[in-house]
Amino acid sequence: MLKLNNRGITLLEAMITILVIMIGILSLVKIFPIAFKINKASEQSTIATNLAQAELENLYYLNYDNIAVGTLEAKHRLALDVNDPLYNFQREVLIDYVDSNLTVSAAETNLKKMTVNIYWYSPALKLEKTTQLSSLISKK
Repeated sequence: MLKLNNRGITLLEAMITILVIMIGILSLVKIFPIAFKINKASEQSTIATNLAQAELENLYYLNYDNIAVGTLEAKHRLALDVNDPLYNFQREVLIDYVDSNLTVSAAETNLKKMTVNIYWYSPALKLEKTTQLSSLISKK
């Protein structure tokens, strides 16, 4: 006949169980700083994309003839105040004539390519990141 041990768990079993649980908790705690960095990098990328899109929409409101070819805006900070959330972002706007094959052309082609570059420093990756959006506008 089978004899059952009903004395409960030993002190050694309890200590091993606590050790295993603590290792699991400490592993999870180490993930949080990495997740926060990834979240911040994603937030900055989203802001940069929205800034570039907003500038492209501003350019669309201008008439084709009112958009000069060349560097419309040289790379510059979007805010001068260090406390402004946009202080870390810089913008550059380039306008080029393009032909029907979307190749840059020096001559008037009735088609302009508008390129907006947004630059920012990513503390998570410790390097400057860039978001670039381009769009076309044609003469009506």
